[in-house]
Amino acid sequence: MTNNHFEGGYAPAFMKSRENLCRLMPQTIMERSLCDFSNECFSIESFGQTILISYPEGQIISETSHSLDKRLLLLNYLSYAKTIPLSGQWISYRDLPSGNVFYPHIKKYAIEALGDFFSGCDKAILRRSLREGGFELINGKADLSAKGFFAPRIPILLHFWEGEEDIPSASQILFDSTISEQMHIEDSAALCTIIKNQVVNSYRLALKEAKTDYVL
Repeated sequence: MTNNHFEGGYAPAFMKSRENLCRLMPQTIMERSLCDFSNECFSIESFGQTILISYPEGQIISETSHSLDKRLLLLNYLSYAKTIPLSGQWISYRDLPSGNVFYPHIKKYAIEALGDFFSGCDKAILRRSLREGGFELINGKADLSAKGFFAPRIPILLHFWEGEEDIPSASQILFDSTISEQMHIEDSAALCTIIKNQVVNSYRLALKEAKTDYVL
């Protein structure tokens, strides 16, 4: 397992998050986050992977590498999560309180970027990579819909639509309406980029594996 101690410009944010973590008892964190605790580590299920976070040190331990922003958001989740049930109501980032502040950036670099990606990807491989990346393919209003969990109290719903004639392919990232209680608004913005990277990187890995299988 790897433990990334190099946090660069994120170091102050990691330090603050670890201070918040230390103020809470493990039982409280378990109840709020729905994460298990054993052997002095919390385990978070995120997009089909189990990430361990040591307590009270707050060090992220994982079999594979994860971006610093994803590591920080998972660490933040442990101390920020609330014991609030999911509403079952899906909303976009723009619908969140103050969501319009970051939405133009999210629209361009996450939502529209996923739409562009969808227009040129192999749809069969995308379905495979979504399933392997911890998403469940579901019937929805879009040409392709998938549901996954960034953390136990933070479900994600993805929609993809095929383009036609002068209408480009499109995508949507939706959250349960309770996300504003489970995550800071700036973390929710960063999560949109993390989701986009998760989908694209998982697809590229699946595409590479498919090409290797074909050659063999």
